[in-house]
Amino acid sequence: MEGTRASLAGIWVPQKAEAGGRAFPVSEFDGAVLKLTTNTYDFGGEKGTYELLPQESPRQMDFVGESGPNGGRTIQAIYELKGDTLVICYQLGKGDRPARFESATGSRVLLVHYHRKL
Repeated sequence: MEGTRASLAGIWVPQKAEAGGRAFPVSEFDGAVLKLTTNTYDFGGEKGTYELLPQESPRQMDFVGESGPNGGRTIQAIYELKGDTLVICYQLGKGDRPARFESATGSRVLLVHYHRKL
């Protein structure tokens, strides 16, 4: 079933991104990829765990940072997995969890489209 921990496990390469309503060059990620196991994540050396709320619509996930810039922080997000494409919309600010896959002008929402590498 798409959207489960097992289906999310792998290496995900950012293909395009948007932040605050503007295109965000994936080159700004300095080659970082999102590595997901069935319960942990690593993005450019930032590490932690994640929880899924797949029964919600859209599906929700929470990233709990253990080290790196977001260590000690929980980042609320929504996600969608279709084949080898994973879209995650992160709330990086103090606002509510994103409700749609969009990054409104002036928001601290980051929308990233990933493609599965492995």
